[in-house]
Amino acid sequence: MEDLKQAYEVLGLPETATKEELENRYFLLTRRARAQKMREGGEHAAGEAVDLDKVSEAYRYIRDYEENQAKAEFTAKEYGKFKGMAGKAQKWDHIFHYYKVHMLIGLIVLALIGYGIKAFVDHREEQARLAKLPPIDLSVMFYGEFFYGDSFGTDTEPLGEEIVKRFPDWQRVQAELTYVPLEVKSEQDMALIQKGMIVLIDNKTDLFILDKGNFEKLANQEFFLPLDQYEGADAGELPQDGDSRAIVYQPVDSEGQPDPDMEEAVYAIDLSGTKLGEELGVSGTGEYYAAVKASAARPEAAVEFILHYLNETK
Repeated sequence: MEDLKQAYEVLGLPETATKEELENRYFLLTRRARAQKMREGGEHAAGEAVDLDKVSEAYRYIRDYEENQAKAEFTAKEYGKFKGMAGKAQKWDHIFHYYKVHMLIGLIVLALIGYGIKAFVDHREEQARLAKLPPIDLSVMFYGEFFYGDSFGTDTEPLGEEIVKRFPDWQRVQAELTYVPLEVKSEQDMALIQKGMIVLIDNKTDLFILDKGNFEKLANQEFFLPLDQYEGADAGELPQDGDSRAIVYQPVDSEGQPDPDMEEAVYAIDLSGTKLGEELGVSGTGEYYAAVKASAARPEAAVEFILHYLNETK
C-alpha cells in the first residue's frame, strides 16, 4: 500500500471516515469475501469481487497510520517541552517505567547499606568514647513502672552521674531504666513487656530497683541473690528476716505453688521509705525494692548502695 488515500479507496471509504466506520466497513468486506469463497461456480459481476488480501492490507495500513499518529501526538504533548531532547527524554521515561521496581529496590539497598555503615561507625565511636571512661563501680537498673524525668528515661547517663555524687569513692555508675508495665492494657504495653524480657537476656546489671510486681516475677526465676546468705563486705548491716525492710519471699512455680527447688529467703531490701526516688528524680508506683542479681560482678557495691539509702533515713 503506497499511501493513505489509496488505502481508503480500496475500502471504499472517504479519508474523513471515523474509526467506527472503518471497522464496520472492514467487517462487511470480510463477510462478503467469505461469502464469495463459499460460492461454487457462481458468477458475479467484476465490481462485486472482493480481494481479501488487498482489503486487509489497506485496513492494517490505516490502523497503523492512526496508531502512529496517536503516538506522535502523545510524544509531542508529553515531551514537546524538551524540544531537541524529546527523544532522549522519552527514552529515559520508558526506562524508568519498565525498571522502576528495580530502581526502587536498588535505592532501598543503598539506603540500608548507608544505614549499616553509619550504625557501624557510630558504634565504633561509642566504644572509643566508653574506653576513655573510668571503670564501672556499679551498674544499676530501674526495672518496672518507673519514669525518669518526663519519660521512660532513654538518656540515663545523667542518672548515673547523679548517683556518683553520693558516693565519693566512685567515679562511674552505669544506670539504666526499663519501663515494664504490670498489666497489659494496650499493644504498646505488650511491646514494652516483651522488650523488658529481651533486656534481661545476657544482662550484666549488679543491682535492680523494682516495683513489687516485677520483683516477684524475676524472683521466681532465680534472678536474685538471697541476701541473708550474702557474706561479702557489710553483710552484717543488711536487714534480716524479721525486719520490715527485709523482703522475705518464697518463689513459686508456673502454677503459683511454692517452688520446691527454691527456698524462702530475703531477696530484696525495701527502699520505698527512703529518699532514693526523690533524690535521683525517678518516679513511679512509689515502690523501690533493691535486689542484687545472682550473678552480679560487684555485689559489694550493690550492698553499699542499699545501705547508703537505708542509713539516710535514720
